[in-house]
Amino acid sequence: MFAIKLDDCFQINNENPKVCSKCGGKCCKSMGCHYSPTDFTNITFETLKQSIDKGYISIDWWEGDVFDNDRERTYFLRIRNKKANIVDPSWGGECVLLTEQGCSLSFNERPMGGRALTPGTIYDSCINPYSKEDCCQEWYPYQDILERLVYEYQNYVRM
Repeated sequence: MFAIKLDDCFQINNENPKVCSKCGGKCCKSMGCHYSPTDFTNITFETLKQSIDKGYISIDWWEGDVFDNDRERTYFLRIRNKKANIVDPSWGGECVLLTEQGCSLSFNERPMGGRALTPGTIYDSCINPYSKEDCCQEWYPYQDILERLVYEYQNYVRM
């Protein structure tokens, strides 16, 4: 899939609180950032369920097959949006971990989608070289586990 390990590209802390505080976390107000499988030490149904049960991870999906095979959708994990269900294919929402001071996770605890985010020098100019498509391609080998998790949580409704 990838010639280089993407996580190796996003280990340097590129936070810029001064820039982020000026825009008020606009990126974080549009969607929770996405996880790479490399953010987890062991990927099994049980370990991912334990992580999801912490309360801030959602299962989302790419509509269709990210590799143009026969899948109806390609699942991946991301930070949950406020007031959202665990299984949440929404097109936007504010990240549940966004606080007045920024992300409640340290840089190293954030998903790759958050670590890869590079604040620009002017308002509204953030870029993220780790796309949703990249994320879905990395999660592709784990679709059976993610489908089982969707089945597990599909009737869960956030109160």
